[in-house]
Amino acid sequence: MISFSKRSLLVAIVSARSLAAQRSVGNTVSHDTSATRSDSTVPTLDLGSSAIGHPVHFDRRLAAGLVLGSLALIPLDRSAETWLQRPGLQGNSALQSAASGFNWLGGAGLITSSIAALAVGRLTGNDRLSEVGLRTTEAIVASGAIVGVAKGIVGRQRPFLEKNDPTDFFVGRGFANGALTSFPSGHTAAAFSAATVLSLEARRTWPNAAPVITPLLYGGATAVGLARMYDSKHWASDVALGATIGTFSGFQIMRFNDTHPDNALARWLTHVSVAPNGAGGVGVGLSLPLR
Repeated sequence: MISFSKRSLLVAIVSARSLAAQRSVGNTVSHDTSATRSDSTVPTLDLGSSAIGHPVHFDRRLAAGLVLGSLALIPLDRSAETWLQRPGLQGNSALQSAASGFNWLGGAGLITSSIAALAVGRLTGNDRLSEVGLRTTEAIVASGAIVGVAKGIVGRQRPFLEKNDPTDFFVGRGFANGALTSFPSGHTAAAFSAATVLSLEARRTWPNAAPVITPLLYGGATAVGLARMYDSKHWASDVALGATIGTFSGFQIMRFNDTHPDNALARWLTHVSVAPNGAGGVGVGLSLPLR
């Protein structure tokens, strides 16, 4: 059984990681609202140099620190796995159902929902909804790309295959073997990338409700990571690094789109339309100018 001191340290590190993400969201958007254009009904989100002193350097330092923190969890991986796999926890039907739900959310649930938001927004002419769906999808895809490469290179064995040895790494073999794709957690990365985008959007659109919405979003993302550990799909350090990648991806996607509003993807999407197809579904169309 995990000792009290180790369990307390593990909870403290995971909680600090989630709180760091929430604090970063708050710091990023806590700039002078007088700079917002007076003719806009929705305040703009400035992720450039006016938001925080040196955003690029700040992000690099924060990311580096969180990566090191994730690696520091490796000595606790075995203890955390042993504690979560206790018969009393594994036999709890409520925990089993919750873990199943959060596992789905971090997998198909988030990407399906974000694409659906994009489609519904286009279908109904709701530009805000379609933009949120697009940004969330971009963040999930970006974090997934980083996670995919890392999984393939690191080649860490999943805990359900070797519960007592979190140090089984087969470098370069994760690309061809799903059992060697434990590090980092893709579900957790997707959850934290979506939570970051939605938190920033909430502070932009509903600033008074954001202090409530942000902890709920990051709390849900943390629950996704814990569900992956509960099901013995990931070690604690896998989840911690996944949270780091997801948070960083969400910030970078929002920063890029706010500082490059006329980027190539945005221009291409102006020609995409979604409309009912008459057969109970919707059709996606692309119109291109001839000149």
